[in-house]
Amino acid sequence: MKKLLQSLFVLMFVAITAMAQDRTITGTVTSQSDGLPLPGVSVRVKGAPGGIVTSGNGKYTVTVSSKATGIEFSFLGYTTQTIALGSSNVINVALVSNSRDLDELVVVGFGTQKKGSLTGAQGSVSAKEIENTPILNAQQGLQGRVAGVQVTQASGTPGGGISINIRGTSSISGSNQPLYVIDGIPISTGSYTQVAAGGQLTNSLGDINPSDIESMEILKDAAATAIYGSRAANGVVLINTKRGLNQVTKIGVNVYSGFQEVAKTLPTLTGPEYIQLMNDAVNARLGGTANYSSTAIGGGVRSANPSDYPTTNWQDLIFENAAITNYELTARGGSEKTKFAVSTSFFDQKGVVIASGYKRFSGRLNLDNQATDKLKLSLSTSFSSSVNNRLNNDNNIYGTVSGAFLLGSHVPAYNANGTYGRDPISSVDNPLAGALENTFKFYSNRLLASGSAEYKFTPELTFKSTASVDYFTAKDRTFLSTLTNAGAGSGGSATEGQNQDVNYIFDNTLNYAKVFGGEHSINLLAGFSYQESNSESILAAATGFPGNDIRRLSAGSVRTTASSAGSSNALESYFARANYSYKGKYIFQASGRLDGSSRFGSEKRYGFFPAVSGAWRISEESFLKSVSAISDLKIRASYGIVGNQEIGNFTSLPLVGGGSNYLQNAGLAPTQLGNVNLTWENTAALDLGLDLGLFKNRLTLSMDVYQKKTTDLLLGKPLVASSGFTTIQSNLGKTENKGLEISLTGIIIDKKDFSWTSNFNISLNKNKITELSGNPFAAGFASWVEAGQSLGAFRGYRVVGIFQNAAEIAAAPTQAVTANPLTSTAPGDIRFADLNSDGVINSLDQEIIGKGLPTYQGGFTNNFKYKNFDLSIFLQYQGGNQIYSNTRSFGEGMNGVFGQLATTLNRWTPTNTNTDMPRAVYADPNNNRRVSDRFIEDGDFLRIKNVSLTYNFGPKVLNTLKVSGIKLYIAAQNLYTFTNYSGLDPEVSTFSVTNTAPGTDFLTYPQARTYTFGLNLTF
Repeated sequence: MKKLLQSLFVLMFVAITAMAQDRTITGTVTSQSDGLPLPGVSVRVKGAPGGIVTSGNGKYTVTVSSKATGIEFSFLGYTTQTIALGSSNVINVALVSNSRDLDELVVVGFGTQKKGSLTGAQGSVSAKEIENTPILNAQQGLQGRVAGVQVTQASGTPGGGISINIRGTSSISGSNQPLYVIDGIPISTGSYTQVAAGGQLTNSLGDINPSDIESMEILKDAAATAIYGSRAANGVVLINTKRGLNQVTKIGVNVYSGFQEVAKTLPTLTGPEYIQLMNDAVNARLGGTANYSSTAIGGGVRSANPSDYPTTNWQDLIFENAAITNYELTARGGSEKTKFAVSTSFFDQKGVVIASGYKRFSGRLNLDNQATDKLKLSLSTSFSSSVNNRLNNDNNIYGTVSGAFLLGSHVPAYNANGTYGRDPISSVDNPLAGALENTFKFYSNRLLASGSAEYKFTPELTFKSTASVDYFTAKDRTFLSTLTNAGAGSGGSATEGQNQDVNYIFDNTLNYAKVFGGEHSINLLAGFSYQESNSESILAAATGFPGNDIRRLSAGSVRTTASSAGSSNALESYFARANYSYKGKYIFQASGRLDGSSRFGSEKRYGFFPAVSGAWRISEESFLKSVSAISDLKIRASYGIVGNQEIGNFTSLPLVGGGSNYLQNAGLAPTQLGNVNLTWENTAALDLGLDLGLFKNRLTLSMDVYQKKTTDLLLGKPLVASSGFTTIQSNLGKTENKGLEISLTGIIIDKKDFSWTSNFNISLNKNKITELSGNPFAAGFASWVEAGQSLGAFRGYRVVGIFQNAAEIAAAPTQAVTANPLTSTAPGDIRFADLNSDGVINSLDQEIIGKGLPTYQGGFTNNFKYKNFDLSIFLQYQGGNQIYSNTRSFGEGMNGVFGQLATTLNRWTPTNTNTDMPRAVYADPNNNRRVSDRFIEDGDFLRIKNVSLTYNFGPKVLNTLKVSGIKLYIAAQNLYTFTNYSGLDPEVSTFSVTNTAPGTDFLTYPQARTYTFGLNLTF
């Protein structure tokens, strides 16, 4: 018993002694920039397992042993700090944002690099920059935020196509869109609809929820993109989604709701004003007492009295204030071994044009598991499902927006019997009928999934294997009602189509990284990749329906179309990259990729795409170390060759097609000549860059000059007609882009209660077609493709003035002369320039009158923080480009039966001669509507793109409610646009994603002004 008591006494003594040696450390973790507490900061005792996170008010409590040496504090977006333990039991820490930290890791192709070690041209957009912004897709988040990246939202159609050009456009017939890589998966992009609804297409990137994005890296020069080889000529966008963290699970709720409105409408003639114009036009053409009631223009039963007609404001009827809502639920957390991020969202955007809208449901799960000390397993999955209620629009006389302008205001919306009003001599649809009675639905579902295993053989040598799939399905369902002009003639018309696109990607990489002697650093990467894409489509159509209520194909009496198609392609690749750094001062990189593509001819199937680059961090030299004002100074240079394989799957092969039937016997016929030497377009890119940081990087400058020369353009080579073909696909033609990019970031004020940061970027680009096989050719309505000119150039006639009398006409070059004066040039007609001085105005008198591509563009962001308030103001601008307004060509044509803009009230008449608006004349014998600089307008604009005001609730409220964070915010998008353009919106492209005809406007669905109110709650 005595021995037992002695033993217990010894154990108690040891335990008490041990407890005496432990102590408790408490403190608060704040942000150095504003002094606010940081909840969720990881706090870990050095040398001890596990850890804790700070509470909602930034406080923490840990127990440390006598052997502990320090406490480590880490938090995403901040520099990790380790504080040595002293005698004090209270340790307060102010973490420093690492947004200016040159040791920050950034994502590059197949890996990461320190920001300060980059030798290529690369831009970044973080999640913070696009939060609280009601954007539908990742592309909108790039707009105006990265130098050298032009993002054109061609129209305001919900879910519509968006074009991105990085450092200009290079291809004439191939794609100019960048390669998108989401969490390592090169994804399929573009439009998958099979049904035309005007100029606007769908956008498959709309399936990605922007709130899931952690960062977007834009790779611009060959040094950054060559690792992607034959798909990198147009740049690469790396999208990285949010992943789990070593922290207690945090639940986030983000909800916003708001409304949208049309920022601008165009005044049109009233009903009586339109009838008076038509009376003038018909009389000028037919003479005598002819007017709008004349049988010569159809009908002959209408009144010519303007007062007999109503005024219908079609714009008031089709435009509406529309709701926009978004709901998101997220969870992020994990341990040292397993981390996860889960999100789900529902987005609903009604269109500002009646009956249009877009809905999307999405979910994501990202998992990372450190299975052993050497093996890491990762999983990334996302699913989305969307419904797009489309309308006939943009370059379509049956469109809703176009109908609101092209159908005269003298037509009533509804007749007395309740039917839709129509103009009996016009094919333009009643815009209400077109929107409410027709159906243009587009459904899409997308699954993105990738799994990877990463094994460390040694601390320096790592092998990673990844398998990914991009599975996309789409369905079109349309119906043209008999209540509309588009469907009346066929007894109703329905079309249904289905698409399926499956991409399989297998990547394997081996990476070796080591530092020798503390001065020499190498990083070697070698890899193999295989990608296979398979697509299938079915399309069927029928007409002759028993009514408008049953809209399935089975109800149609006549099957007009039934077709199916399939296609596939494969890409086999070998790639490598080597990085070397000496003392962090002299940095070199070489990379190369060997691609074998099924798309190209048997003699040119493989291509090699190399790049070299280097950087000198002058700020690390001893002669600059003493200059305290310079934090970082680096010069960069790169050169490489990259390719463009986006030409279609079977362009190099001789093809035979079905459908050439004879006497009800099935037949085949050649449809395409093959070219065994067909290969990719090659772009040789040179880049010279400068990175400068001043005053501890409070002011940073990044500047690049570049030149891109693209050769082997894929174009149709003309053939003699006797060959049975007009062209054969060949590598012909050259283009060039050269430009300057400047990005300037400054922390102007950085006080405890107030801070102000600014970012300004500008890009200048000059595009030129340097060589073109064959003759120049027209594109779009007014665009022209010719060597020596920019892609997207406009070509037409020059306006000299307006003829005032017969003497002026007689003295001028001949324009339109017939035996009948009523069908010849007359006073009030436009006088065009005789450029070749041959006395006749004809096609030889056309010249380049503008260009659709901007000379410069960029953005300007200002972020202000005062105590708990955050204010962000983002401006977007572009200039040096012109817009061809086909809207005015129709709306000021005064030559037929289309509705007219109010500007035609200033038309030429014998009593109103001091004007630049020609006379009204039916059928336009002088062709005043011809393509000319009359319809070319300045496309410059400055847009207040986004303004957001956020209030962050402080610790007192958070502790009371037992939550980690609460944010309330209001935001406005497209708040105001400064421009001289007369149309609805200067950021426009009727032909959506186009290489040859940008900058054309024909009654395009306008972008909306949006106001939203949101709540962001974190538990």
